[in-house]
Amino acid sequence: MTEATLSGSDRSLQEAFDVALLDLDGVVYRGAHGVPHAAQAVDSAREGGMRTMFVTNNAARSPQTVARHLTDLAIPTGPEEVTTAAQAAAALVASEADADTRVLVIGGDGLREAVLAEGLDVVETAADAPTIVVQGFAPTLGWPDLAEAVYAISAGADFVASNIDATLPTERGMAPGNGSLVAAVVHATGVQPRSTGKPQPEIFHQAAERSGARQPLVVGDRLNTDLAGARAAGYPGLHVLTGVDGIDEVLRARPGERPEFLARDLRGLAESHPQPFRDGELWRCRDASVSIREGQVVLHRDGAELLLGETSVRMDEFRAAAAAAWDASDTAGVDTVLSTPDQPAQLASD
Repeated sequence: MTEATLSGSDRSLQEAFDVALLDLDGVVYRGAHGVPHAAQAVDSAREGGMRTMFVTNNAARSPQTVARHLTDLAIPTGPEEVTTAAQAAAALVASEADADTRVLVIGGDGLREAVLAEGLDVVETAADAPTIVVQGFAPTLGWPDLAEAVYAISAGADFVASNIDATLPTERGMAPGNGSLVAAVVHATGVQPRSTGKPQPEIFHQAAERSGARQPLVVGDRLNTDLAGARAAGYPGLHVLTGVDGIDEVLRARPGERPEFLARDLRGLAESHPQPFRDGELWRCRDASVSIREGQVVLHRDGAELLLGETSVRMDEFRAAAAAAWDASDTAGVDTVLSTPDQPAQLASD
């Protein structure tokens, strides 16, 4: 991995990397609906020789179910192209299991199937004296399920969570994710779980190995899971603006959560990526020029100076702004030198 700043690529990313490890929610689809341009972008990447592996923190559904959903969205996919946090959690439990291990699964069919596929002994309630509780997201989880987890953990069972994402993108907006449900169990028991999904590196290593990747590229929309996981795994990351984190969050990203490439959406796989560079007090990216002044991003455009937020930002201005903001923050030794924006920054239209 390079230092925690933006990189450049003269070739398109789908030429420079052999496998894309793609997040799903907020990158490829939002709930039942595909993200605009995602299907065409994946098809283009595949035609260009890039293989795909879909890596999701959603443990509710099996790889077979995820693959069918993607296929329905015009992205033909087999279950072997899907790696889930449920599989990662089940693999962790199996690696530590002995003859006395009994698993209480709190989650959907995808998590249960993954645990059973590892040959583990699955029990139904806390009354069956489980030795470990594994919790993953399912939209049908309710109080009785969380109560069983609390009973078992309070009686001494270990606690593993497939992931701890607080929110989940849906077609209607952000909804509570597994982390929010896990938080209820933590609040009731005082026990923090081990998490196996993003941003832990193992799920990315598992996905890369299963896909035969030699030069994988992680693609995601969430800094603290997708891109932090990419950094932890030692893989370059591409951030897209179709999900959770937008321009302002990227500009304020800490070193361990920064992507190496930025794009509007998955069409960025087919593009080359210019690398920003410093030029005195300015940061430039092709024709774009940006500086940081008194906690503000200043766009130097057509002989004028505009503050970020006063106008929509162009893609190369966004790249230059990220490099400038990260450099200024690192130099100052703080998370970010930027002031809180009055309104979210917006990307200029195509």
